[in-house]
Amino acid sequence: MADDALMVATLDVAGKSNEITAFAPLLDQIGCLKNVVISADRLHTQREHARYLQRRQAFYVFPVGGNQAGLFDQLDALAWKDVPIEWVTYDRGHGRTEIRTIQVMPAPAGTRFPHVKQVFLLERHVYDLRWKPLSAVAVLGVTSLPAELAGPRRLAELIRGEWSIENKDHYVRDVTLGEDRCRVRTASAPSILAVMRSYAIGALRLLNHTNIAEGTRWARDDFRNPLIALGLTL
Repeated sequence: MADDALMVATLDVAGKSNEITAFAPLLDQIGCLKNVVISADRLHTQREHARYLQRRQAFYVFPVGGNQAGLFDQLDALAWKDVPIEWVTYDRGHGRTEIRTIQVMPAPAGTRFPHVKQVFLLERHVYDLRWKPLSAVAVLGVTSLPAELAGPRRLAELIRGEWSIENKDHYVRDVTLGEDRCRVRTASAPSILAVMRSYAIGALRLLNHTNIAEGTRWARDDFRNPLIALGLTL
């Protein structure tokens, strides 16, 4: 996914495999990754993934969870109370207030992960409009980006961008385009439909449709509009 939530590559995961083994083959579809920042969820915080990205001259921003228990314990034991909060964002809307903070430090010597340059702690607190706590999430992570390329603000933006992809593509596919309700289950048809949904979302976004439900109605209401979206008109 690009920053604007456009799908640039896709790969079907075999039934007897998993997303971890698909990481490198998926990115192999993209010709040049030099200086590209790759973010992913905890599942892909794998040492071999970090080495692969280093070979491709790319950078990573990875959260650290239970699948890397030793690394998590190492980061969790750092003296975060002595690290200043260097970037804060406030968002208010949909009946709640969300506060995000990030603390960043150089990766300590002996950090057990390849090519790591910085480590971070991001916290997200959500309150209702009367400041009653609704949720709190803390995320530890590692990145190969050096401080001169990505300070606290940029790292916070990259992490938030990864979370927003879940809303921009997966949520829209599930809810707006009804992927979860789709009864097609046989052969390659589910994968083909998933790719078609993502490409449809991307085509509508390239036409500046920020509301995909509204965009699908626009495409439905005039047979010429899907042709416009696909660039098939003169």
